[in-house]
Formats: sequence, C-alpha cells, structure tokens
Amino acid sequence: AIATSPDNITVATKSLELRADVVQRKLAHLAEVAKKAEDAQANATLDELLNDDDDDAWANDDEDDEAAQAAKAAKEEKKKQAAALAKATGKDAQDVTKVMLEGVDDDVLGMQWVKKNLTALGVWPPPNYATKNDINMDAPTERNLIMTMGRLNARALNSHPQLLQAGPTGKIDPTYFQSTMEYRQRVGQQLDNVLRFACTLRSFQLACAVLDAIVMFKIGCMDAHSETELKWFQNFMEEKYGKEGTPKLILEDTYLGVPTEEPSKDKEENKTEAEKKEEEKNKLVQLIAQSRQVTTTDDKMSLEMQITRQHAEAFTKEKLALCQRQGIPPQIGMQAYRESWFIIVRAYKLNEDGSRMSNWDGAMGGSNPNHFEVLKGNKHAIFDMLTEDTIASFEKEFVGSDVSDRKVIVGWPFVISNVAQKSGKVKIHLPPPDVPGKYEFSVTIKSQEFLCGVEEFKLVVDIAQGVKKKKEEKQEEDKEGKKDK
Repeated sequence: AIATSPDNITVATKSLELRADVVQRKLAHLAEVAKKAEDAQANATLDELLNDDDDDAWANDDEDDEAAQAAKAAKEEKKKQAAALAKATGKDAQDVTKVMLEGVDDDVLGMQWVKKNLTALGVWPPPNYATKNDINMDAPTERNLIMTMGRLNARALNSHPQLLQAGPTGKIDPTYFQSTMEYRQRVGQQLDNVLRFACTLRSFQLACAVLDAIVMFKIGCMDAHSETELKWFQNFMEEKYGKEGTPKLILEDTYLGVPTEEPSKDKEENKTEAEKKEEEKNKLVQLIAQSRQVTTTDDKMSLEMQITRQHAEAFTKEKLALCQRQGIPPQIGMQAYRESWFIIVRAYKLNEDGSRMSNWDGAMGGSNPNHFEVLKGNKHAIFDMLTEDTIASFEKEFVGSDVSDRKVIVGWPFVISNVAQKSGKVKIHLPPPDVPGKYEFSVTIKSQEFLCGVEEFKLVVDIAQGVKKKKEEKQEEDKEGKKDK
C-alpha cells in the first residue's frame, strides 16, 4: 500500500523521468566525445601525410597572430567565468557527464543490481504479491517496491561484497541510491500518519501492524516477530552497548484511578522547611485521592506509571564516545537523539466471577460506543479517504463477542529526546466507563525504534455509580411515578 500510494507513485514517476534525461544527456556526451576522438585520429593521420619540416614556421606565425591570441584569451576568460558561476551556484554544467549510471558506465550498481540480489535472496517478487507468477507492474510501482524490499533486506544488501567494493570507488548510481534515502524518510512520515489513522479508527490490529512496519523499516528486516531477527538484534545491541544495552523499559508504580497532582520539581536543597512540610502534606493528599473510587460521572481517570530505561547509561556512554571520535561537542551531538515508544490501552468489563464480559458495548466517557457512527456524524475527513468496502471491513472488525480485544481506547506516543534520561513518570488520561462495575484495562507498550519485547500489564479498577447520574435516575423515576398516577 505504501509503495503504491499516490504521493510515492508521483515522486517515483518524476525520478524516473529525471534519470531518463540524465541518461540521454550522458549518452549524447559520450557520443560527442567518441566523435571528437575519431575526428582527432583522422586529422592526425592527415597531418602525418602532409607533414613537412619547413612548415613549422606557419604554426609559429599563427601563434603570434594577434587575432589568434585574442581568441585564446577570450576562451580562457569564458572558462574562468563558468568556473566562478559554478562555484557561486554549486552547479556544474558538466556534472551530468560525471554521474555514474548503471547500464551506461561499467560495473556501476543501481536498481537492477538490487533487484537481481533480491531475486537471489528469494524475496523478489515480493512474497504474496498479486502478480507474482506473471509480473506486469508499471515502472514507478516496480521502483517503489524494489526500494521497499531493498530496505527490508538492508542487512544482506549492505554487507554484499560488490556493494562494499563499489562504494569507495564511486561505482554507485546516485539516481537510485539517493532516492532510497528520500523514500525511506517519506515512508517513515507516512507510517506515522497511518498510526494516527489506526488510533482514530480504534483498530488495535492495524496499530500494532503499523508499529511493526515502522520498526522493520528502520532496522531493515522482514519480520518483527522472527526469533532469528530478535536474536540477531539482541546480539547486535549487546556487542555495541554491552549486556545492559538491550533496549528495555522497566515499569513500576503502575496506577489507574483518580488523577493525582504532579509533585514539585524543585531540587531538594532549594526547598525551605515550610515547602518540605507542604510537600509531605501534598503526598498525603495524593494518597487519599488515590484511595477514592472512580465514578461514572468523573471527567477523567488517570493511568500512571514510573518508567525506567534499562539501557540509558549504556547508550549515553556510547554516544559520548562517538562524539569524541568524530570531534563533535557532546551537547551538539546529543541533540539529534530520539527514542519513540507507543502506549495502547484496551478495556474489558468483568463479570462478578472476574471473567471478561462478552457483550459489553464499550461505552466510556458518556459518548456513543459506536465510534464509526460518531465519525460519520461529525463528517470526519477520514470517510472521504476510504472506499465503502474499506469502511465496511473496519466496521466488521468491531462486531463479535471479542470486540474489546480489537478496540483501542487510547493510543499515546511518548518520546525520549535526552539519551541520558534514566527514568520518568508517564501519565495518560482516560474516560471512565458509563456503567458501574469492575473493569480490566490492558496496557501494551511497543517500541517505534527497536526490535525488542512488548511490555504489557493489566490493571483492574472498580467504577462506582456517579452522584450526578444517581440524581438523574431518581428524577426519571419520579417522572415515571407521576405518569403512573
């Protein structure tokens, strides 16, 4: 779907057109060079036939001729002006003749080389591709699919002896390999958008699939759940960062209930005795608040957890060492760090025996539990993007006794921009269920960067009937009683 998206097809079409132009211009240049060489050889042969020692004076006369000298000076001045223009603009009119092109220059690697090696790896045509037995795809689609499969098999391709040899010698076709870097960045942005799309549709299956695709594209692997790939990644991280370098989140102090106040962030040494006493008082108030039961009429409830990054210290040491080796100030080198994780929350209503209720409608926050009806009612732009068949497929996903397994309550990203940050508190607000009773909330945390295990935990909370709702029900009962009289 990514490879055939309209934006990517448009870019691929333009890239192919530009490459065709470069190829045509270089072939024309090579033909011109060959013709000049042929003409020079023919003239040299003629000169040999007509060569006479007494004719040397003619050349001397020509060289001393004022018109010839003026023409020579004008030519030199034109060269200087062209060089100055090239230096100022960063462009060289002759650059196209220096571009190494696969299929034009000898031993240059490009898209066809990648396709050939993907075939050797058994991944071209792509697995389960619709026209695998009779490939008949247009050029832009083929180009995008080759770049996609090339990225997913990057480890095998990047370590290929031919590519390792071609790199230092400049035998790389930039019209393909530069495009792959732009494609990778563009696909990353598109996958982030699809992830938001999945959460809008409340689809747990789609959200997890997109998160896997994001990691696969960043790491360069075909299966985010393969034991072989997971083992490779663990060994790679341990080799680079040490035993504690495998990315992992340690979850502590998980809590779901009444929202609590954030503690003061002032340093302990800067606090007065009065401020310390006030902080202790606030902690007590927080504990009391946490003991209060959530009700159906609360505005929100809070999912809180303390997260510790097991790999923080190992990553920091390696990044500092890298900055030192490259001569980059650490404060600058660390600025580009980004580590993304994604939290997905699902909810289940429990029966009295603690088992999951199969027919719960998922009503939370006083809103219509059928989120598709809500999206349609609000004329959400998403319905302008989807076909009727696609909408019907998503609607079927939320029908059945196990619908709670497939329905996202909240999807929440959190990003680490400080590689040295060891721990921190994450707080997410959730709507309370509309009906009192016991509920189980399942929390899934997946990485958007690493091939690592999924962190999961469950919390059970008892939701009480809200006071406001009790009054409303009493008013309804009073109305019914008056009608009966």
